[in-house]
Amino acid sequence: MKKAFIGKAALCLTVAAAAGCSGQKEAGPGGDAGSSTAPGDKSEKIKIEMMAASWTGGGWPDNNHPVIQYINQKFNVDLQIQWVPNANFAEKLNVVSASGKMPDAIRVDSGMFLKWVNEGVFLDIQPYLSDYPTLKNVAKPEEWALLNPKGKLYGIPIYETAQNSLYVRADWMENLGLPLPKADEFTIDRFYEIAKAFTTQDPDKNGKADTYGFSALGNSLQLGNPQLLAAFGIANGWKEENGKLVPMETQADEWVRFLTFMKKAYEEGVLDKDFITNTNFNTKYAQGKVGFAIDMHYQFSQQTNQQLQSIAPNGKFVELSPPIGANGMRGTRTPSSGMLKLVLSKDMDEKKRKRMLEMLDWWVSPEGEDIIKNGIEGVHYQKKSDGTYEMTDALKAEGEGRQSLLWNWMLRGSSNTFNIYKWSQPKWAEEMEKSITNAKKYPYKNASDGYLSSSETFTKQGKALSDKFLQSVLEIIAGKKPVESIRDTIADWKKNGGDKIVEEVNTAFQAKS
Repeated sequence: MKKAFIGKAALCLTVAAAAGCSGQKEAGPGGDAGSSTAPGDKSEKIKIEMMAASWTGGGWPDNNHPVIQYINQKFNVDLQIQWVPNANFAEKLNVVSASGKMPDAIRVDSGMFLKWVNEGVFLDIQPYLSDYPTLKNVAKPEEWALLNPKGKLYGIPIYETAQNSLYVRADWMENLGLPLPKADEFTIDRFYEIAKAFTTQDPDKNGKADTYGFSALGNSLQLGNPQLLAAFGIANGWKEENGKLVPMETQADEWVRFLTFMKKAYEEGVLDKDFITNTNFNTKYAQGKVGFAIDMHYQFSQQTNQQLQSIAPNGKFVELSPPIGANGMRGTRTPSSGMLKLVLSKDMDEKKRKRMLEMLDWWVSPEGEDIIKNGIEGVHYQKKSDGTYEMTDALKAEGEGRQSLLWNWMLRGSSNTFNIYKWSQPKWAEEMEKSITNAKKYPYKNASDGYLSSSETFTKQGKALSDKFLQSVLEIIAGKKPVESIRDTIADWKKNGGDKIVEEVNTAFQAKS
């Protein structure tokens, strides 16, 4: 199967890359039909090395993938991708850096970026960006500036958007005769009423008291419940207030209200009794034990529904808006574009730099997105007689999404098309976009993005302080400490380094404001 897949790709690419297989407008000699940048001289083949983290399934096993072949031919490059398992990525980057030979492009997270940005190893893209308008418009100016020294742009922002929402077991609601709550009526009190019914009224009709309203995670201060934290006015890490950044650890009154709610839920069995040992929600959602799925995205909801329906044929999670708190607050976790970046090596010569930026300018254009996300027509998908598209058998065998690793794991543009492909079912694509649009309605950003890592105290003590704070939160919820003891926990956090973190973060914030 794999040999046939690669063979067909090679045949397809031999016949004039753009015209024969991709269905795209053919580029002129050495040019690019999808970019407004004047084409450069591509007579010399240039080797380009890129390194990125990989997750489940790993990266492509070699550099002969059809998408790489397409890029190689289009830009006369020899694109070499090094996929590194995410768990080992930071270690690998240290080794590569120590060798003195950095790859031409690396995808890094904010911690890695800040560790290396002042070491003089990344290319400042600022002087060249105006020549590549598609690439320049991949992010807003403030997203480009995020984490960078003033006046410098040492990395290309990788687009991120709110995707996660609150989901509920629609079949359980129907079994209990409960209507799905409308967005403007869904208060935190209504959330609790429904969650308690899921615990006490046998929503799965199996005659057993084995269901919970909602669950939580015991390994994170957010407890895996950002929509609930938002309803109680607790920051998504940090919030801006009166021109200063305020950490969630100092919000005493908000924590008292939230922990009162969570402790009651635990005592009444509304909150999953085993939540402290949870590291993810996947199993309990799929096993039909929990009624509300908090911080879930649409694609995962559909995967969960498929798993769920193997034991509960009518089981189905559907999306709701986040609950409204007494202060009118609501939100869904909103990442910042720019906390992930594609950085380029400063050591590349002018020819390689121009070729690289021209390639990346195309990469985030509509034409580039089509190829890098959907793959090659005739290889990964084919057009049917009715004008719609379908995956090829080869891609079905390899797995949907495997053709788009460069898009998902290296660099993506700002189109609202996460995991939507040419062959996606219209209803699925429509619901996916709708879910992302809904999540964007309730922004809940971390105001410290770009500033927190500038705190030396946070770098040295932040995790230990957070772990100790979390331990108190878990003990309060489980009834081992009174709710008001959170005020002592806050005082302890501040005294043992928290106040210094706040001071250092705000110094960095004021310097960039």
